[in-house]
Amino acid sequence: MKTVGSHLAALLAGRTSLQRGITPFLKYVALLVAIMLLYAWGFHVIMAREGQDHSWVTGVYWVLTVMTTLGFGDITFHSDVGRVFSSLVLITGVVMLLILMPFLFISTVYTPWLEQRSRARVRMVRQIPADVTGHVLR
Repeated sequence: MKTVGSHLAALLAGRTSLQRGITPFLKYVALLVAIMLLYAWGFHVIMAREGQDHSWVTGVYWVLTVMTTLGFGDITFHSDVGRVFSSLVLITGVVMLLILMPFLFISTVYTPWLEQRSRARVRMVRQIPADVTGHVLR
């Protein structure tokens, strides 16, 4: 039985067909990171208009807490524009993290991995000798 480490090593070495399936998933993750950075920039723009100053780490933290629906409430907007922006970030997070990501991961990474494991499994053909009688198998 292979371990997770051996599967990852084979994947990184390019010896599996699973590598082709991971490419769309990695592109999706790159798109997700780009959207998060764009939202962090929007966070800073709106906060500056409201007279609040936060670091970039705080902006990314706020985006992550809103997109993942944690919503600690420690950083909030005071204007309607900020609240609408928060709603947009929340809806985007629900769609991208809770709906699209699981389906994409299952279809492009997990299912091909299971199929590869199934193909690699040794199939044993068992035949019972003809002279065996009165046994549980017959």
